This record gives sequence, C-alpha cells and structure tokens, in this order.
Amino acid sequence: MSEPLKGAPYTLLYTDDVTRNAAKLERFFGFAPVEYTPGFALFFFGEGKLGLWKIDAVEPRAKTRPGACEFALSLEGGPAAVDAAAARAFDAQLTILQEPTQMDFGYTFVAALGDGNRIRAFARSASPA
Repeated sequence: MSEPLKGAPYTLLYTDDVTRNAAKLERFFGFAPVEYTPGFALFFFGEGKLGLWKIDAVEPRAKTRPGACEFALSLEGGPAAVDAAAARAFDAQLTILQEPTQMDFGYTFVAALGDGNRIRAFARSASPA
C-alpha cells in the first residue's frame, strides 16, 4: 500500500473581485487575510485555508461561474454562535440566502458574496447516543 496523502484542507473560491470580497470576509471573520494581492487573498482557519482567486487568472480556465459550491464553518457554541455569525455576515454586507434555521445536520445559515460564492456557518446537531 502506498503512503496516504497528507496535508491541510485548502478551499479556493473563484471570484471577479478579490479586493471587495476579501474586505467583506475580513469584516465577517474578524481577521485579515495572511496573504493579499489584487488577484489572490488567503485566510487561515486552524488546519484549513480559504483562498479567493481572481477567476480570470485561474489556469486552466474555469468553465462555470462562482456560486456552485460553498465554504462551510462548523461553529462551537450552538445556535447562539450561528445567530451571532449571521448578524456579523449582515454587518459585513454579505447577502443572506438562508436565515438561521434548523436542518437535519444542525442549525445553520448561508450568506453569499457579491459574486455568488457561498459561506455557510453551522452548529452540528448532537450525535445520536
């Protein structure tokens, strides 16, 4: 058997406007990107990373526009943490696509950047015993 792949999760969202969307995410997350250029911004989350990449610079060229996937954050603190994150998203001028609501997997909301990229925050439901 070969060695397993090792690394940290790294999500890239393609965007038309890195500057505008990085500024919104900085307000929402409460911290600045660790790397920033007009074509790329990178945020660190524990073991994971979120990058915003200018869609016109992506190689090979992307065939679809943003909005077909989402970056999800599992929050500690239950529904209150999700409600607080939804308020922060509104204050950061993200578009709320789904108000905080209970779903099968937990309590969640979804917001979008101006280009359609989605950010979901959720608090997982308690696991069955």
